Amino acid sequence: MAERIISNDDMQRIRLATSITKADVIDCIEDDDTIVFVVSKGFLGMAIGKNARNIEKLKEILKKNVRFVEMDDDEKKFVSNLFKPFKVDDVIIEKVGNKNVAKIKVSRAEKSKIIGRGGKNVRLARMVAQRHSSIDDIQIE
Repeated sequence: MAERIISNDDMQRIRLATSITKADVIDCIEDDDTIVFVVSKGFLGMAIGKNARNIEKLKEILKKNVRFVEMDDDEKKFVSNLFKPFKVDDVIIEKVGNKNVAKIKVSRAEKSKIIGRGGKNVRLARMVAQRHSSIDDIQIE
C-alpha cells in the first residue's frame, strides 16, 4: 500500500463531501477533471444520495466529475468496486515478480467502457487501489 499523503485541498474536499453526503468519506483522489471519493463500507448509497443528488451537488460545487468508491477489506471486492457501475466478471490477484497485479476479466462489450477514454478509468482505479490495498497494478483482460 502506498503512503497516503492528503493535502489541505483534499482535506477540504473530504470535509465538503462528508457534510453534503453525511457518509464516512475517507479519501479523495483527483485526476484531471474527475474526483474519486472513497467511502467506508456500507456508505455508498448514502454518499450517492437519492437520484444521485449528492453527486450532482458536488459536481456543481467542485466543477469536476465526481465518483464514489466503496472500500472493502476483501481486495477482490474492492477492485471490483473501483469499476462500478460496469460489470466485472472476475478479479484474479497474482504475484508478478514483486508486484501484486489485479487481472480484471470483463466482457468484450464492457472492456472499452471500463478502460475509459485514454485509459482514464484504469489509471484512476490503479491510483485508488495503490493507496488503499496491496495492489500495485490493474490489467484488463
